[in-house]
This record gives sequence, structure tokens and C-alpha cells, in this order.
Amino acid sequence: MHPMSAPTAQTAAWTEKVLAWLPGVLPGDGAVELEPLVAGHSNLVFALRRGEQRYILRRPPMGEYAASAHDVLREARLLTVLAEAGSTRTPRVVAIAEAGDAAGVGPAYVMTRLPGVAIRNEAPAWLDSAAQRATISRELVGALAELHALPIAPFEAAKLGRPGGYLARQLTRWSGQRDEFVARGGRALDDEPAVRAWLQANVADEGPSTLVHGDFKLDNVLVDPDTCGVTCVLDWEMATLGDPLADLGFLLAFWPDSPAAAAVFEELLGEVTLADGFLDRAAMVGVYAELSGRKVTLEDLRWYHVLALWKMALLLEASYTRHLAGTTDDPFFACLDTANPRLLAAALELARSV
Repeated sequence: MHPMSAPTAQTAAWTEKVLAWLPGVLPGDGAVELEPLVAGHSNLVFALRRGEQRYILRRPPMGEYAASAHDVLREARLLTVLAEAGSTRTPRVVAIAEAGDAAGVGPAYVMTRLPGVAIRNEAPAWLDSAAQRATISRELVGALAELHALPIAPFEAAKLGRPGGYLARQLTRWSGQRDEFVARGGRALDDEPAVRAWLQANVADEGPSTLVHGDFKLDNVLVDPDTCGVTCVLDWEMATLGDPLADLGFLLAFWPDSPAAAAVFEELLGEVTLADGFLDRAAMVGVYAELSGRKVTLEDLRWYHVLALWKMALLLEASYTRHLAGTTDDPFFACLDTANPRLLAAALELARSV
């Protein structure tokens, strides 16, 4: 994780309120230290320290965003249900600030910080063997198959999703968010209408619902440097009940196995997974089929792969709009001027491939 650039005035004012709120909600006593992190490029993420205890705080981005996006309070509820279901790879919620709270902090929540290292677009120094890379590949797929095997009843009871109809709802939701931004003056994206039309005309046959993460990729997990095991799955804000192959397609979309695949979005993906030992996309699918018991091939995932590229382009285009408005201080967003159209061009090429 890397420090953020100098905060906007809006972020700085909110941070003062957080520092006044935290001492009363965190366990223990003593001063609370807060460090802004870029743990992703969507919600704001902060590392907290009080004595020997470590925590993470998450809140939506500053500025305007779609009403159904960045629902961190729903994410906190989902983490609570995961804990009750016995999940060992998810953080525990410590404190919640509701939207419109008297302290002026919410919506936000604090969770425990689990051990492990995030692998982003540069490989850490300790990751230096093909055997380690192969282990991480299999561990990542194993963690995905594990969450897909969880019973869905507790999540349905908590109104965190409903079985069936997931793919249609995804198309409706993301199309609506895109249309909302366009109506408010967002820029045109030449390939977006064609990609959307292809997805709508070729909707995959949806399988039985499971818990789906919605944003499952290498940089949304933590890895133990000693064992190369996955210790924690992060960023649950888009989790719901739905088609598990959507998660697998998303993982593949952001798991480049060739220089051409990495170039689709080099600023975000990097070339980490091109190193010797990391499994290629087809092999990742094979591991998933073995561990989950689902019969699935790489070709079966083409529609889901296109869906993932389209969704990421739309999500990041909303972030680019906030960047232009000056309401985000993440320097990464400047690259989205060209990166988002590149994502959509790759999605359209994949859609039209034979």
C-alpha cells in the first residue's frame, strides 16, 4: 500500500472529525494514529493504530457518486454475517459510523487488520521463486472456491442478496449507473454502447446462486510471505448472491497471462502474473473446476470476462469524473483518460472474437 497524495480540503476536514471520533469507539486507550492508504482506487482507506492494535477504516470517496455505489455500511453488515458463518479469511467489524451521524464521520466503518501482504502491480522482493508463484495462484483460486461453497441462507436472511436473476440485475444496475453519469455530463465512451448491447444480447445461462464477491482479484487479498497462503479477502462492497462464474470471469480479466493481456490496462494490472510459475488463465480455470466440482472451461467464461471489463471501465469512469471535478486526491485517476477507453476496446474485441 502506498501513501496518498496531499488530501483535498474536504478530505482534511473529514479526517479531523474522524480523529475526534475514533478514541471513543476503538478498544483500549491512548492516542490513535491514522494513515491514509491507497488500498484500492475507489473507497477511501485508512490504516489505524492504537497501542499494539491495528485496524482499517473505509468510507466512500469524497464528492458525488451513484446512490447504489460505495455502500460501505452494507459491506460492514456482510462482514458481520461472514464472521457469524465462521469465515476465517475476513476481517471483523469493530465500529460503524452511520450516514448523517452527529460526529459527521459516516458512512464509514472500522475493521480489524489481518496479517499479510497485498500484491499489486509490482512483485514484493520475497516473491522470488516459481514454486511460490504457483502456490499463490492455487491459493487464490482456492479462496474463491471456498467462498462459493458457503451456505447462502444467512446472507439471504440478512437481505444481502437474493438467488437467481443476478446477471440481468448486473446489466440493469451498471447500465443505469452509466446512464446516470452521462445524463449529468459525463464524457462519451465510443465502445461502451456496443459492449453493452453484446452483453444484453448474449446473456450467459446463469447457474445456481452462491455468495459472490464481485471484485475478486489478486490485489484484493492478503498473502502470507512465509506460506504464500491467502490470509484475508478484502473489498466486499459489491458482494451479493449470484452466479459464481462472474467472480471467476472477473479474476481472469485482471489476471494477465501474456504481455498483450497486461497491456489492456497496464497502469492497474502491471506484469506481476507474467512471471514464471504463475498459472495461466486456462490453468486457473482448471484448478477452479477441480476444487469447486463445476464443469467450466476458459471459453465458457468469455461472456463473464467481457462483463468484468465493462464493469471495471464504468466504475473507473465514475472515478475519472470525480478526478476532473477535483473531489479525489488519488493521482492514479489521471491515467483513466486513456485507460478506460482501452478497457472497453479490449472488451469489444473479446466479445467479437470467435
